[in-house]
Amino acid sequence: MGLLGAYSNPEIQGRWRQLSAKLDRLAASGAVPRPSARHDQRLRSGLLPKAIERVLVQAASPMRARDIHAEVEELLGQSVPASSVKNWLATQVQGDKARLVRLDRGRYGLA
Repeated sequence: MGLLGAYSNPEIQGRWRQLSAKLDRLAASGAVPRPSARHDQRLRSGLLPKAIERVLVQAASPMRARDIHAEVEELLGQSVPASSVKNWLATQVQGDKARLVRLDRGRYGLA
């Protein structure tokens, strides 16, 4: 079945009508778009680690994880999951090539 044949299929036509009606309702509702997975991938691909390191470099003293999180959100100008910041901090204090030092519970500084 070719492309034109697919559009003449009654089942497909019904689904197109449902999709069209749903899109019309969504457009009329003024709903705010949800964050996409692409946003999270950009954070994981290097944007978040660079922002955290920048915050710690600019800090005069070791910082608490929640303060690092707040500074990262301000620096990036967008919402960042606190768990992402905490997980990255936790992974960077482990191993021989640790980038950070955990000085106390929830307090981190550069190695």
